[in-house]
Amino acid sequence: MLNQYTAITTKIRGMRGKLLKKEDYLNLSYLNSEAEIASYLKRHPGYQHMLAHVVENKVTRFELEGLLNSSIYEDYNKLFRFANFKQRKFLQIHAITYEVIVLKKFLRRAFNVADIYQEVGNEFLDFLSRHSRLDLETLQNARTLEQFRESLIESRYYRPLKLLENIQNPTLFDYESALDTYAFTAIWQEKNKLINKKERKTFEKIYGMQFDLLNIVFIYRYKKFYDLPAEQIASLLIPINYRLKPDKIQMLIEAHNQDEFWKIIETTIYAKYVEEFRNQSSLDMFYEKLIDDVIKGREKEAPYSAAAMYAYLHDKEKEVALITRIIEAIHYGRDKARIQQVINQKLG
Repeated sequence: MLNQYTAITTKIRGMRGKLLKKEDYLNLSYLNSEAEIASYLKRHPGYQHMLAHVVENKVTRFELEGLLNSSIYEDYNKLFRFANFKQRKFLQIHAITYEVIVLKKFLRRAFNVADIYQEVGNEFLDFLSRHSRLDLETLQNARTLEQFRESLIESRYYRPLKLLENIQNPTLFDYESALDTYAFTAIWQEKNKLINKKERKTFEKIYGMQFDLLNIVFIYRYKKFYDLPAEQIASLLIPINYRLKPDKIQMLIEAHNQDEFWKIIETTIYAKYVEEFRNQSSLDMFYEKLIDDVIKGREKEAPYSAAAMYAYLHDKEKEVALITRIIEAIHYGRDKARIQQVINQKLG
């Protein structure tokens, strides 16, 4: 295993050297426009190639965000070209997440959260057009939630979204969670076809703990904010169990109050996160932090494995998400101290 992953781990180490440091994010927070951000990133090794042809004083927010998203695909493609046959199997499974990333961006527009024309990026869409069965042209033209759903009728994503009709006024979070749930399930099924037994331990730990944590968050949210019946909550969960067994999930679903809910969590391997969860004002921040811990922990345990590829791509995706958030904050004139507060929350 060491010899098999030595080359690509060395490659990843070099690519990590081109990721932004905390100082870079703070420097970005002091800038005042998309042009200044583009100029800064063009000088950074991680974005020199992708932004080489950008005209700084003409670049729009959507164009810049689209190029940043394309940089994720560019790094994925670098790894894919460098990887051996077995490593490519892992990367092929991971590509399912990129399909969902794009769907969620179109979903934001359907919810009137943001106009994402060009935000996805032409290179990103070109990549998906070769590796996805989605009708991307129809999705690009969808401007309402109804149009978004209709554009997916012939896809595998239609059924999980249709289940949300059982919820009164489902939110953007609910739709995104449904897409994530379906993608994770598809990924879990694909692993048995594409990955050998030696790789499954790494794969199952990374994804399995994500499934468990997502189910905890989903149950908590559906009970606290929607007061859904137990049967309905169960139908909306990821139908895969890793370390959170079916009996514990059922107990969580049937918990009569929050105290009982947390006492049940305390009987699982996730007990150490209970106090932190209670103190978090944001479910998203809680989930992100725990997933970071899981991925970094697995990479440390098995540095010469598929965990190294997964951890790098995860960090690259996080980087683009944070840069995008900074760009949007500057575009809308947000307070720079608040932007820096978010950076410190994300990076510690």
